[in-house]
Amino acid sequence: MLTNNSFFLWLRQSFKLSLLSFHSSLYFLLGIGVFVQLSGLVFNNDNSRYATQLNLLLFLPSLLVLFVSVLSKVFWLQRSMLLISALFGWVLVYSLVNNAAGDNFLHWFKNVFYILLYLSVIGFLVFDERRFCCVLASSSLVVAVAAILTLYYQFLVLNHPLDYESARWHRLFQLGWRGFADLDHPIYAGLYYGVFSIVLTWFYLNFKLKHWQCVFLFVGLFSLLFYVLYTFSRGAWFATAFSGFMLLIFSWNKKSKILMTFGCLVIALSLFVFWSEIYNEQKIGVNGRQLIWGAWLDQLPTFWMWGNGAGSIFSFTFPGGMGKIPAGFTVNQAHSLYLQLWYEYGVVGLILFLSLLVSLFRKAWACREQPLAKLGAALLIFCMVAMVSEVHSIIMRPNPYWVVVWFPIAILLGIKKSDAKQVNHVE
Repeated sequence: MLTNNSFFLWLRQSFKLSLLSFHSSLYFLLGIGVFVQLSGLVFNNDNSRYATQLNLLLFLPSLLVLFVSVLSKVFWLQRSMLLISALFGWVLVYSLVNNAAGDNFLHWFKNVFYILLYLSVIGFLVFDERRFCCVLASSSLVVAVAAILTLYYQFLVLNHPLDYESARWHRLFQLGWRGFADLDHPIYAGLYYGVFSIVLTWFYLNFKLKHWQCVFLFVGLFSLLFYVLYTFSRGAWFATAFSGFMLLIFSWNKKSKILMTFGCLVIALSLFVFWSEIYNEQKIGVNGRQLIWGAWLDQLPTFWMWGNGAGSIFSFTFPGGMGKIPAGFTVNQAHSLYLQLWYEYGVVGLILFLSLLVSLFRKAWACREQPLAKLGAALLIFCMVAMVSEVHSIIMRPNPYWVVVWFPIAILLGIKKSDAKQVNHVE
């Protein structure tokens, strides 16, 4: 009898050790996958290579997480996740009954499935805050180095001028060397680098750092902010500024007070020194978006209830006399995610999405003592501001918008109210 008890005890302990080893290996592998997803946009110069890396390092291992986390009621049955499921269900149903883009049901199912895999992976990693912070730190380091190299190459090697009149129409979005750190458009670049400026600010506010770490952090942070500034993407400017301000409020401590004072001084000095440039930006305004939104409003009675169908293209052609915008230039989206969602999926899709945002904020508030909840809330604010005028689609395969939209959503889905872990945080 003693021998049998010893055998079963040994068997149970071996099973526990194997399970711990499996989880540890899975955390490591998925950490690499998320690192590639977050920072691979700057160290890859080929979109197909980036997609292959994600499939092998992120989505393939994530199938294991999806299988394991199916058993987790905490994650899948929370209110926000149910709203996401309802939104995705509406997208899939609508792709069957009103598929304006011509893409078949399988196309939309794949996109939704990829996003669900991603949400489950981030949620799984957030359970271990220390390891997740390592992924965040390494990704932020790579992106900050990419920003530094871009600034060096563009302004010191290629000698592009820094003055407003020249730089305003030579907006940053790429390194300019062999296709690396190429985000395709200044809007994408501004939003992408803006997210990591918020992440670095969060690290400074919520962790005890050594002096040399603070020096490197601020070099990276100022490089990211300088990059965002020279994209001349006003959506990225406002999203970064407002989410950064709210992060200071959420993390209210001695460090946030110092940064807020410094930020107010910089803003006051900028208003005095660069008033003519600021006034010129005010004259540019929303750069023709008011005409797009006006045309959308004119068509509202035709689609407000049920929308025009999944993937519908909102087409608008500019008239003449729009400054830098040539007559006849056509856009294929409403230049606002809220308006585009309403245009495609009707008031039902819009209400589901807005309800999701509200539920995530409620969860962030309930978990406000946790540092990751502060980061998730700040990045969600960044996302909400950006979606007013910049983001145009979210049901897509991995792209820069995933970092802006689905990453903060996944963080807030992953945090738990009972989670009281601390990772060398500021008191």
